[in-house]
Amino acid sequence: MALKRLVCFICLFLALGTYDIFAVTTTVWEQSTYKDFSKGKPMNVSLSSKDEVTLSRALNSIDSSISESRIWCLAQDSKENIYVGTGDKGKIYKIDSEGKTSLLFDSPETDILSIAIDNADNVYAGSSPDGIIYKIAPDRIPETFFKSEEKYIWSLVFNESGILYAGTGIAGKLYKIAPDGKGEVAYDSTEMHIKCLLSSREHIYAGSEGSGIIYKISLDNTAFVIYDTDEKEISSLLMDSKGNLYASAVTGEAAPPSRESPEEPPMPQSRGGKEAGKAVIYKITPDYFVDQLWESPDPLIYSMIADGENLIVGTGNEGNLYSVNQDGDWHLVADCEESQVLSLYKSGKSPDIWLATGNTAKLYKLSQSYVKEGTLESDKYDASIISKWGNIYYDAVLPEGTSLTLSTRSGNTEKPDDTWSKWSDEYTKTLMPITSPPARFIQWRAKISSGQGSASPILKRVSIPYLQKNLKPMVGQIVIASEQEKGEGPPPRGQQGRVSEGEQQQQTERLALNGKRTIRWQAKDPNNDSLEFAVYFRGIEENNWKLLKDEVKSNSYPIDTESFPDGTYLIKVIATDSPSNPGDLSLSEEDISLPFDIDNTPSHITEMSVMSTGNGKYKVSGKIEDMGSYIKSLAYSIDGGNWKQLFPSDQIFDSKTETFSFTTDTLSDGEHTIVIKVTDAAGNSGAAKTIIR
Repeated sequence: MALKRLVCFICLFLALGTYDIFAVTTTVWEQSTYKDFSKGKPMNVSLSSKDEVTLSRALNSIDSSISESRIWCLAQDSKENIYVGTGDKGKIYKIDSEGKTSLLFDSPETDILSIAIDNADNVYAGSSPDGIIYKIAPDRIPETFFKSEEKYIWSLVFNESGILYAGTGIAGKLYKIAPDGKGEVAYDSTEMHIKCLLSSREHIYAGSEGSGIIYKISLDNTAFVIYDTDEKEISSLLMDSKGNLYASAVTGEAAPPSRESPEEPPMPQSRGGKEAGKAVIYKITPDYFVDQLWESPDPLIYSMIADGENLIVGTGNEGNLYSVNQDGDWHLVADCEESQVLSLYKSGKSPDIWLATGNTAKLYKLSQSYVKEGTLESDKYDASIISKWGNIYYDAVLPEGTSLTLSTRSGNTEKPDDTWSKWSDEYTKTLMPITSPPARFIQWRAKISSGQGSASPILKRVSIPYLQKNLKPMVGQIVIASEQEKGEGPPPRGQQGRVSEGEQQQQTERLALNGKRTIRWQAKDPNNDSLEFAVYFRGIEENNWKLLKDEVKSNSYPIDTESFPDGTYLIKVIATDSPSNPGDLSLSEEDISLPFDIDNTPSHITEMSVMSTGNGKYKVSGKIEDMGSYIKSLAYSIDGGNWKQLFPSDQIFDSKTETFSFTTDTLSDGEHTIVIKVTDAAGNSGAAKTIIR
């Protein structure tokens, strides 16, 4: 397989050929993970944790004429009639085996939260906000079967002996109700709500909301905590044929109102609302070993049902339906237009699964067959600059009777619009040349088809190689930095090197330089190509550039100005992308520094004179001349004593020629040596002395 992919990418590279305005470094945009594919726009396709794209299973809408906000629950009697409990009008609908929908019961409640059916096809419905259980016998008028002291009858289930159990809220009680309608509290939990129930082998399993606890209650009303989760709510329970218990748990903010203000039943969150943080499924073995089987990509799990060895899981708030296997691998089975998949039901006589949704209420049947056709439109890709596209490559498994094709489009706006090219003709096999025009942005679209719906292609990878249009590198901001900064290294590509305030002034005022220095510059390449530089110099009065150094890899080069005669100079830096673009495909750009002076010659002190002023004092005068830069400082010392600063005669250091004059303190009899030290702007120092006898 590795060799096959290597050959494919060699073919991709060769297929690009050469084009004189494009660089020759090939870049490949590849999408091969769930994260990659999920950024796109799927239509009737399923994405999986194994990084595969397949057709979705067929999701057939049922025209039930139910106009409600949500469908809370589903149940089926022995005659294959489906019963539907709804909110916010608290109605129960009946869908017969022929698919005809009729209103069975319009209750005075706002919500029918749960339905259970006994062996005689009597329908029991749990309601809110009055916590009443209604009984609807075949061909009989509905009647009140049991009145609890609670606000919500969240869940109903019969045990093997025909005893009805009801999970309630807001006091978190489990009721046990005999066939005659007489009930008692089987277990009074410390939780606010008993949200879901499961009957198995004369035990009742209950999931709570508040602390997310899973209980096991025996016939004598003894309760045993199987697992205290880290989540807030146990939203559904399921047991397989091996006795493994599955529990969906959510951490979120879909909690009911407090005990003090139970006005309305908690509503599922709508799209765009504040989302829960985590939704998981736990698997608990018969010996109570607990393992987290799966964490949902969506924040809420509302429903769960077995589908062979897999679990079908209904979530919110995007209306997604997932299939999860025993290893925790999963794929997106279907995506409903509605926000929440609130209830799932599967009868023993049909492989199809019923789905009930909220926001708004809708009924579907999930088929075992695949849809005939689906598409996945990728997210757009930004190649940064105009690029030429190569041969498209995709990795797919195509069972007999299935097909997969791709197409592309390109453009230069971030959001695809009518300025983009039209979708190309279908690429019917891998390594076909991409016909979309060169541009900055590109998209691909996969069409996945199944003739009979019995099998689906599997798309695993899509790759698009491209060559960016080669653009010139950019170079500029050439400065001459001090030797002390040499050890800091060159500035990063595309960033200004650190230059001291005094050195910035040198670049504008042409202050003279001397000694060891470092030439620094800013450079970057729009294609992110590797760059190298050539550094040249010339005197301001000269015509020809002289090479200092070529093939420089960094953004700096050291120079010793003492090897240059005093004078005014320019530096030129040429940047080339030849390391990434050989031959005549490479491009270059240059920039020239501001003029700067090199001055390695100290100032001269002339016309020194000494005149006695009486009382042992002397007046010392002189003249200073510098050929390269202006005078910066002046000082004198008598007989090796401390240096005393002087100002020129006009009090301002602003010229290459200055005069000075000062009067000494009273000197003792004998010989005295006076030294005058001058420093120019380039840092050169000179001195002269005179002797007084």
